Amino acid sequence: MSYDLFLGCVIPARLPFLEASSRKVFEKLGIKLNDVEGFSCCPDPTGIEQIDHTTWLALGARNLSLCRNNGGVISFCSGCVETLKGVNYFINKDLTTKKEINRYLQKVGKVYEGKTEVKHFAEILYENLENIKKNVEKPLEGFKVAVHYGCHYLRPSEIIEWDDPFEPITIDEIVKALGAESVEYDLKMECCGNPVEKSDRDLSLLMIDNKLKAIENAGANCVAVVCPACYQQYEFNQRELNKRNNTEYNLPIFYLSELVGLAFGFFPEEMGLNFHRIKPNELFESIHF
Repeated sequence: MSYDLFLGCVIPARLPFLEASSRKVFEKLGIKLNDVEGFSCCPDPTGIEQIDHTTWLALGARNLSLCRNNGGVISFCSGCVETLKGVNYFINKDLTTKKEINRYLQKVGKVYEGKTEVKHFAEILYENLENIKKNVEKPLEGFKVAVHYGCHYLRPSEIIEWDDPFEPITIDEIVKALGAESVEYDLKMECCGNPVEKSDRDLSLLMIDNKLKAIENAGANCVAVVCPACYQQYEFNQRELNKRNNTEYNLPIFYLSELVGLAFGFFPEEMGLNFHRIKPNELFESIHF
């Protein structure tokens, strides 16, 4: 099993430890990840697309034109997956659009026919759920996980075509396969607030504050995410909220790959958990993990 790996911008630039844990997990599962030279920004689905749709398509199509047609291309980032799936959707929907985009690509010696399959890394994990169960060496007993799906992982559903956009189950099922408890909570399907941070910081903090309150009220002791933007929103803003509102948030935030890695028996340090702002040490001690 082999996939081309699209890393995107945020993870390699700001959160390389998330890449480290993901690579370890896929290697353990026997899934080969191919590094592809020349990938650029996807580009961001909340950025360039809103300014110039054609430019967004051309940039995304150039990235996909570099793929080697193995099992397809996967990404550890929900935003990148949405962009690359969106490019396929619009290029295959309209022949005129495909021709227009390929006229641009010809200027750099590329062509893209819209045939590269795009998948989220959590999608691959879910497809290999039985293999994951076989590789669990240290069940995550005591982990009460609040799963945050985020926006780009599920929507727009006609483009993503993956899981139920209103009642998703995939990440919850992966968490349960690791021996952890998936805790239901109010506002589970609400946005974390990261996309509005640049235009309205106060609103962004209010949104994540509401999420964190609901998660704590439900009795969860950690959060699982699958998007680097969501990770940063939860991880970086708990201290800010504590300063502003005199709260005491201290919830460890795990990327899904980190939870899988812990269950597979990898040590926290070799996956870079020591680089987290909110260290999970207290959680590990409280549940004797």
